[in-house]
Amino acid sequence: MHHHYKHLADMLVEDHDHILEALDLIPAYLDKLSQGELEPRDVERLIEFLSQFADRCHHGKEEDILFPMMERRGAGFWEGPLGVMTCEHGMGRYLLRNARNSVRRYASGDGEALRALRHYLEGYRRLLSQHIDKENNILFPMARQLVGEGEGLEEAHRVEEEMDHESYLRELEELKRLAGKR
Repeated sequence: MHHHYKHLADMLVEDHDHILEALDLIPAYLDKLSQGELEPRDVERLIEFLSQFADRCHHGKEEDILFPMMERRGAGFWEGPLGVMTCEHGMGRYLLRNARNSVRRYASGDGEALRALRHYLEGYRRLLSQHIDKENNILFPMARQLVGEGEGLEEAHRVEEEMDHESYLRELEELKRLAGKR
């Protein structure tokens, strides 16, 4: 498909751009839900996108391909950013899981669950924005030092094909449309 990346980090930075676009939709989704302009299932769709694209596809490429490759080249897990980044992936997973539970509680008539949903989604947005910033500015420059151009790219493309990466980009456009953003 798009084999135009020179370095695995370039592919991951592009993923980050798409994830940031989705994170930017969170405030609009929460507002529209609370005003009755969106259905709970629409919000669940955004959560599902983040869970599949940001966590399974993107964090998967980092945890299965990039991070272990960096470790083999001498990057420490405990004393460097790798352990922290992996930990933050887990924190994000927790926040999304609870956001999904909250939106389901809200859908089944629990009005209180809206506050919980806001807490988890806003927390996720804050966590991931800072996380992406750290990866782009600290981790990826390290990765470019340790990992050569082209290394790990084929494996990462295979992950994208298995996950049908293109369908996620189409879904993101649809989510932007639902938020009233083009």
